[in-house]
Amino acid sequence: MKKTLICIVLLTAGISLCATLAMAGADAFNRVKLGPSWVITNGSLSISNRQLVGTSLALGYQKGSVKNTAGTAVVFLGGTDVEYGAVALGNIAGGSNAFVKIQSQNGSGTTFDTAGFYTGDNSPVYFFALSSPVPSPAVLDVFFCGTTATMRISSAAGIQTYTYNYGTTFGSGVGLGTYGSVKLDNYIGFASACTDPAAEGAAPATMMPSATDLSLQ
Repeated sequence: MKKTLICIVLLTAGISLCATLAMAGADAFNRVKLGPSWVITNGSLSISNRQLVGTSLALGYQKGSVKNTAGTAVVFLGGTDVEYGAVALGNIAGGSNAFVKIQSQNGSGTTFDTAGFYTGDNSPVYFFALSSPVPSPAVLDVFFCGTTATMRISSAAGIQTYTYNYGTTFGSGVGLGTYGSVKLDNYIGFASACTDPAAEGAAPATMMPSATDLSLQ
């Protein structure tokens, strides 16, 4: 079983924590080019200022996460346009995947106001308004228990959790999707079994994790 060492650095506290996770993929995007560790299935994904950016409706998956079943990423708003950041779970190359997103369409440029449990590359299934606006940046954690997906959104305003029963399973594989001027960072893929192993995702924005990928390619 392949194991990956992932370090979580809590910048404001000056604390570094390392954990070995079975079959885990990670990417802090701390380089110039995205490189061959990512497979882009739609649109264009690239790195800008050590963050993942993309064209609208861009989607890709990380090769190191093909056996992962849960994922987390930090999502930053980059402007006042309609923007979303998504975590995709399943057979992304084949288009058979869940696509879970947080979205801003209120024009504020500072808060997310909607979210969705979709499939494929932004194919509508269930779209809804968040119970309260979520300030940027926010950590988006997504994992499955059977056919039910859980979305956890953590930010300086606290934690919001939502679930949706897709009525089907999607298998392993984790990727990211973009729309508009959104930026994604500190991606980590996990193996999950009805619990969210991304415990650091619960940290508020003042304690946002910074993942250091030891195999940037």
